[in-house]
Amino acid sequence: MCSLNGAACSSIASKVPALLIGCLLNASAVAKVANRLILETGANVTVIPCGEQWNDVRIGENRLRPSIEDYLGAGAILTQLKGNKSPEAQVCMGAFHYTKSNIRELLWECGSGRELRARGFGNDVRHCS
Repeated sequence: MCSLNGAACSSIASKVPALLIGCLLNASAVAKVANRLILETGANVTVIPCGEQWNDVRIGENRLRPSIEDYLGAGAILTQLKGNKSPEAQVCMGAFHYTKSNIRELLWECGSGRELRARGFGNDVRHCS
């Protein structure tokens, strides 16, 4: 699946020393590499849930919209990172912990899940959750 906003965020972040792209599917692998980088370099890690872009933006509105799957994916990664966490990261981790028992149902019924299913990507929604 493509991610227009993920691609835009990756382009903007191209000037950083290391860029890892994570989601629910690869949260453990991303956290493992990030923890290694923290240990080897002492660098700080920033986790950014990219979100999505609205299809029907009105004049003067921002195209960026929150994305539950990106937010929960960030929480899944953050729960496995070593070190201190900001209050924002702690809330994101809390959301992941609270929802992980029914994450498949939540992603199936969330706005982007319904939108993707309507466009014929139901199997992708199942796979990603």
